[in-house]
Amino acid sequence: MGSPYADLKSSIELELSKAIMAQGYKSADLANTIAISGAHGDVSCSVSFRISKEAKMSPQDAASGIVSRMGRIKHVSSVTADNGFINFHLDRQSFSKEMVEYIRRGSQDSAPAMKRKKIIIEYVSVNPVDPWHVGKLRNALLGDVISNLYEACGYQVERENYMDNLGLQASEGVWGLMNQQRIGISTEPNAKFDHFIGRVYVAVNTLMESRPETVEEVKKTLALMEQDGTYESKLSREMAEGFLNAERQTAFSYGIYQNVVIWESDIMRERLLDKMLATLERKGLAKRPNEGKYKGCVVVELADLSDTPKELTGLREEAKVLIRSDGTANYIAKDIAFHMWKLGMIENTFKFSKFIERQPNGEPLYTTSRTGTQIDFGNADAAITVTGSEQKFEQLLVKAVISAIDKQKGALIKHVSYGLVELEGKKLAGRKGTWIGYTADDLLAEGGKRAIAAMKENNELTKEEKETIARKVALAAIKFEYLKLSPDKAINFLWDRALNFEGDSGPYCQYTYARASRIIEKSGIKTIDEIKDTGVFDNDAVFGLVKLMSARGEITEKARREDRPNVITDYLSGLAAAFSSFYETVPVLKEESESRKMSLLVLVDAFRNTMKGTLALLGIDAIERM
Repeated sequence: MGSPYADLKSSIELELSKAIMAQGYKSADLANTIAISGAHGDVSCSVSFRISKEAKMSPQDAASGIVSRMGRIKHVSSVTADNGFINFHLDRQSFSKEMVEYIRRGSQDSAPAMKRKKIIIEYVSVNPVDPWHVGKLRNALLGDVISNLYEACGYQVERENYMDNLGLQASEGVWGLMNQQRIGISTEPNAKFDHFIGRVYVAVNTLMESRPETVEEVKKTLALMEQDGTYESKLSREMAEGFLNAERQTAFSYGIYQNVVIWESDIMRERLLDKMLATLERKGLAKRPNEGKYKGCVVVELADLSDTPKELTGLREEAKVLIRSDGTANYIAKDIAFHMWKLGMIENTFKFSKFIERQPNGEPLYTTSRTGTQIDFGNADAAITVTGSEQKFEQLLVKAVISAIDKQKGALIKHVSYGLVELEGKKLAGRKGTWIGYTADDLLAEGGKRAIAAMKENNELTKEEKETIARKVALAAIKFEYLKLSPDKAINFLWDRALNFEGDSGPYCQYTYARASRIIEKSGIKTIDEIKDTGVFDNDAVFGLVKLMSARGEITEKARREDRPNVITDYLSGLAAAFSSFYETVPVLKEESESRKMSLLVLVDAFRNTMKGTLALLGIDAIERM
């Protein structure tokens, strides 16, 4: 059994279907037509607008006909047709009592949504020379929250990080480590390794611009890195492992944990690329031209891809190179092979060992390795990759190639694209080094300082408690501000907006939770037990809060279905505003009737459960006192 609202919605759907059939209309699709309403009834349905086209009548007439055929529904006191909508008016007392008690049991499950299907979500996957700056952080936060949403909806989620330790950027880092004197950078023993190697990467790029001959040396390094057992291949692994250790420090500070790291060098060693190419050649998709500009390469011709996305049509290049003429593979080839492994199209021959025995969340972090055991990673029912919008073309091509091999498998691939991030109007780039001073580590440190300054003076808290709270507030400010826009939108991160305690921010949501906790604390009642007077739910502010809380499961499922965490931030802002309205209009602690006061305190406690659980989807901690 689901929540009282989920059960109510199911009952409404059943009665609507019966009424539609009784009216002689063809079976109508009710998907996404029923929702909590503020403008019409308590729950509203827009299916009449779909039916009116078929029946050639106005939506209002269609709605009226359906309403006339509706049977009785638990918790529904009346059904009306208004402006084309079918509106369900609830018995406030019976529905609210059942819903609030359900919330207080901590059972706010979202819609079941394909229970236990396995989905791989790949995120971060930065080059091991490019530390998380404020732009890369968006990738990490989106991937983490999307993973949380799928888990909340009952999926088995595998959180993966792809380590590109053989790419061109990695070769620049390896070459730089072998030529530190030439680039003018010495080892920094006390520096965080990802920051240090990031500076090496910047210095190498600067040298490559002034001395073109360096480019050829870097290319030779790349070729040697792809040969198993060479000094360069070993150094690339050591560099990337040092980077990953440092990256994990940043990830843990943001409360981000993953299950497994897949290394590009292991993809090459396990010959996934060869298996992928064999499949493409068997399907007639991989070509080896003997002349022209693609001579000596292995390419995929775009014309051979069925169901080619419109974004890939009309391009100047008629083919995409997978293997260069010098025998090295490019990023797209490795990514196609990786996706085939994700979806079980290539046998899982990887060995896995523990890279971190125990992360702060108590779980190990596994990694592909030369030695270890086989573990059931990969072979998922679907795969999502979170990448920047600049990689949209490559991701569409991966999907198109997989679809050309197996259309059903291609349909299981999704790409969540995100826009650029600016900090106070400043653009950042890894290659140019403009990220220096603007890493994710710097952002969190700055947020802690600003949060301390912004918090109200509270002499009841110790210095340590204030610092702990300030860190949680800083994380809430950063995460909420990053997530409140649709992923495809660009962000200009502004501290004044992020640390706003008066609305549409993480700290504001934390503040309303703390305010609710303070109400219960000041009541002096140690055990908030049960609703004793359902009459309190006849108040508009009270019932409005109940309705909004009851929609949490539906909102979570919508955010998961659309891969948009901003659906959750919008909901949280509305929930916080609804509680503030309740707080201003219903003086709980001044209520003279003990039964009514207890009932209102139960409601306040239910709000705390809802706010805390929903903040947790974003990786934000609720705070008892601020």
